[in-house]
Amino acid sequence: MMKLSNGNFVDAKGKTTFVSIKAFASEVCNSDVCFICTKVLKSGNYNKEHVIPNWILKKFNLHNENVNLPNDTKLKYGQYVVPCCIECNSLLSEELEVPLSKAFSGGFEGVMEYLKQDGNLKLYLWLAVIFVKTHIKDQSLRMYLNKSFEHKSIAEGVGYEWEIFHHIYCLSRVPYTKSNLDSHCIGSLFIIEIDNVDNEKDFDYVDVSFANTSGIIVNNVGAIAVFGDAGAVENKLRYSILPMLGQTVTSMQFRELVANFACCNLHLKNPPNHSTISDKSGIEPPKMICKFNGSKPVFEPFEQDLLGKIMDMLLGDLLDGKVAIDNFRERLKKGEVSILFDSSGQLISPKKLLKSDR
Repeated sequence: MMKLSNGNFVDAKGKTTFVSIKAFASEVCNSDVCFICTKVLKSGNYNKEHVIPNWILKKFNLHNENVNLPNDTKLKYGQYVVPCCIECNSLLSEELEVPLSKAFSGGFEGVMEYLKQDGNLKLYLWLAVIFVKTHIKDQSLRMYLNKSFEHKSIAEGVGYEWEIFHHIYCLSRVPYTKSNLDSHCIGSLFIIEIDNVDNEKDFDYVDVSFANTSGIIVNNVGAIAVFGDAGAVENKLRYSILPMLGQTVTSMQFRELVANFACCNLHLKNPPNHSTISDKSGIEPPKMICKFNGSKPVFEPFEQDLLGKIMDMLLGDLLDGKVAIDNFRERLKKGEVSILFDSSGQLISPKKLLKSDR
């Protein structure tokens, strides 16, 4: 095993088994290197990895549709790509995309059967890969399209802290490094069936970057992942909102669920620490371990305004003017509005929320 000047570790076969925070921020997120293996890309080995998997783009005819970027601009999904070598592109396809696309093709029952048979590791890693790709891509896009303004990337303009994303990046490389994972390295993962009565397409993707949380809808399956919490968030919510859910939620209600998972993670006072242990001989794959800070998770007192901020980010523009709630946007920002539950804690029917002229 050899440690490079940038902090990376390389094994006996020349594989980069660990990428340091420094190298992740300065090389992977800023250079034309494969985001998985970190090798410099050359003309004969250059490929482009779609941020949103290509099988999803084909299934929902999204190549010429637009993705909404954090700087309020748009980019076609077909151009929403990150650098990747041919080998790693094929590896991600074989290890993650092929089995998961097959599972999602069976709808909610297909995914649940897949999880029953194969466990949740690949689904969790797949969500980590998508999360990482969205933020790496933001480093290559201008924050301000007007070139008279200061040249900043979206990542710089938003203020990404790459150190916060590093554990997720290490997870995204597991199909390549073959790292052995402590079971607690898999954080919260929640699956629910989606009733898409309020959405034109059976696809949606959102992430809350500052809360290391993402959510995706494919067909009638909604999946929410929290990275780095060792499952504390889902366990916390199982004593509050999750028992009040029905068998399905709408796509907009799903976004509220994502907001709740993100908000809960931001309230986690003592998140665990994650690290990678490399084999000194360079022969065995590395191990990813999770070290807890205390005997149990501790959460800060709940801040309603913080939930409101996330709710407005995920739902404000989509529902403004479309719901029969007075002063909707102001109340949403204050965390006073739920499209999931009424004042008595009952799940709200979408027909009660949407204006009749929608």
